[in-house]
Order: sequence, then structure tokens, then C-alpha cells
Amino acid sequence: MVTSHLPLFFVQGTMRLAEPEATCLLALADLAEHDEPVFADQLVRCLHIEPERLLQTLQQLFMRRLVTAVERGRLALTANGYLLARHLIVRHRLLERFLLDVVGVPWIFVHREAARLAPVVSPLFLERVDELTCHATVCPHGNPIPGRGDLVTTETTEVRLPNAPMGQRCRLTRIAEWVGYEMHLLQRLWSHELLPGRSFVRVPDPFQRSVIVVDRRVLVLGPRIASALFVVVE
Repeated sequence: MVTSHLPLFFVQGTMRLAEPEATCLLALADLAEHDEPVFADQLVRCLHIEPERLLQTLQQLFMRRLVTAVERGRLALTANGYLLARHLIVRHRLLERFLLDVVGVPWIFVHREAARLAPVVSPLFLERVDELTCHATVCPHGNPIPGRGDLVTTETTEVRLPNAPMGQRCRLTRIAEWVGYEMHLLQRLWSHELLPGRSFVRVPDPFQRSVIVVDRRVLVLGPRIASALFVVVE
């Protein structure tokens, strides 16, 4: 059954993009999702490619007027780039949901496997993915699938972990999508079962680090991963 959501998949521009260009556009959108500045070196790290290859890909995106460079070399999506990236995000996050919920791929691997599948799956396959995932609204990292409703929480109640109140029980609502590109960070979250839905308490630390207690275990999180975790007070 074709639903009203499915046109998000079928954009001619998506099909015309070569795989490296689509992958780069998606990564740029994921990095910029929380209004963080994005630079070329971040894309090199996330995509695990040589700077020369990234430059070639970015040149293609510049020529298509999907990406532009603004102050101090910061990369940004154009209006058309944003619309196209939005469709790529829908495809990727629904595939992640399908891989976790239907196929049973472990959470730690769904981002990688979805990235491999996205360029080759057909429209018919995506229709079945949409049905089998019951028209999912969030990906396995807790982030919303565009066009599938608003965030479960509001901006006034959801905060990044470093801004969470001390001594109060919090629940992890989502993990910034860029974490999916860095396996060592995924491994840390996975090994401590620190996934969306997990509750914990933030405790004081004399060194002003993000320290939490999860099931009587004390975890010290670095600033990068801590800023990627969004929580609500329970």
C-alpha cells in the first residue's frame, strides 16, 4: 500500500545523485541537524575518505547548487540541498528502523548497514519497509523521521546532557545522528546500554565533566559524546 508519506522517497534529484554525492549530502545534513557548524575535516572523519576525494565530491555538490561555503569555510546546505537531504534522511532512518525491528540487526550496526543499502534499494522495497515498520516516526537513535510528526518532547523540556540538572532522574530521548558515523562512540554507548529510553542520574563532578549513574554504575562521558545526548527530566 502506498501511503501519503511515500512521496518523500521518490524525488528525481535523489536518483540523479551519484552514491558519493548522496552519502556526502546526508552526512552534511546529519552533522548540521543541531545547528552545529560543519567543516570539510569533519566530513573526512565521518566518511573515512581521503580529503582529495571529498573535495571532488563537494565540487559536484557546489556545481549542482546543493551545498555552499560560507564564512571561514563552513559548509551549508542550500534550499534545494536541504530539501534533497531531507528525502535522503527519510530513506536512511526508515531503513535503520527496518534493520533493527524487522531484520534484527544489532543497534550498533544499523547506521552502517542502512548507509550501504540506501543507494541500491528500489521504490517497491521502500514501500514494504514503510509498511513493515508501521510508518515509524523515529529512527533507532530516537531522532524524528521528517514528515512523520514532531519530536516526542518539546524544545523547552529536552536538553543536552551537559545542561541536565544534577541529582534528578533523566531519560535519554535521542542521540545526535552524527554519532552513527563514529564507531568507537557507538561502541561506548552500546557497551553501557546507554540507548534511547535509558534512565540515569547526573551527579556532580569536581572537574565539571558529565558524570552519570546508570543502574549503580558510574560513567564519565567526554564532552563530544555528552553533547550528543538529549534527555528529559522524568
